[in-house]
Amino acid sequence: MALDQTAQSDPRLAFAATLPLRALPRFSGVELLVAVNEILKDTGVTATLDPELTTFEQSPDDARVWNRPKAPPRIGLTVNGVTMLVEGRDRPAFSSSDLARLDIWSWPEGRARIARARTHVEIAEVQAADGSDLDHNYDRAAAVTVVAAAVAGLAGAAAVVWHASRRAVPAEQLAPLVAALAKGQAPVPLWLGCVARPAGARGVATRGLYPLLGAEIEVASRGLPVDAAFEVALELAVEIFRTGRPPADGAQLGYDRDAEFSVRHRAGGHPGAVPAVVLTQNTRLAGAPIGARVMAGAA
Repeated sequence: MALDQTAQSDPRLAFAATLPLRALPRFSGVELLVAVNEILKDTGVTATLDPELTTFEQSPDDARVWNRPKAPPRIGLTVNGVTMLVEGRDRPAFSSSDLARLDIWSWPEGRARIARARTHVEIAEVQAADGSDLDHNYDRAAAVTVVAAAVAGLAGAAAVVWHASRRAVPAEQLAPLVAALAKGQAPVPLWLGCVARPAGARGVATRGLYPLLGAEIEVASRGLPVDAAFEVALELAVEIFRTGRPPADGAQLGYDRDAEFSVRHRAGGHPGAVPAVVLTQNTRLAGAPIGARVMAGAA
């Protein structure tokens, strides 16, 4: 599946994930519904099947072994006002060119693991309630993430790839990420990828925050290693998700008392650039990586 496309055509429906699998997925809509609602237990949110989008291979009242689904699933599911389509495909998830474009930061064996997968499941929004603020977009992304975790548990996924960030993480990381999500901690190691800043500028930028916030984070560093600069961006993203807003234009931010950054809000301007919260490093970083707490939470 091309990373710049999803199963829907509405550009406002930005959240989607692909799970490469080792074998053809054959779970039923009822099984997926039960798995999703088990994850959502005690959250006050429940999932429902969308019969117009779902191909029923068996009756919900008939769970006999010989009536198991015999084809990849096509299931419509609504979670917290977000309707998504879950489709199994009997072919590899990514072409060699798309595989090369995946962000596998901190997972060096990721591409080889994904390349061995022969089938996949795609999860994509097809309808969501109106709204564009961070809280609304966060809930939409969270709904897709929860369904991805349920699919991973049912189908033995090798990985999960978040389309907006092109970020690939091992499927076994989904359960702890979703458990943390239930406690209010955004799964930034999945939702956000790392790229070079646009137009050849020095430093790094996030990829995947724009559909949530309407802006990315850029870190203009002075000799800061790429990994440490990206961890600064992750740390700020966590704070934005916690407070619901970015730091003010002109603010000064300190991290672990070892580095200070000036904040500038930049509107999209040059080709390929989107609005961004730009952090410019004022002092040289020393000591441990900034975002160690963020990444440790995903381990």
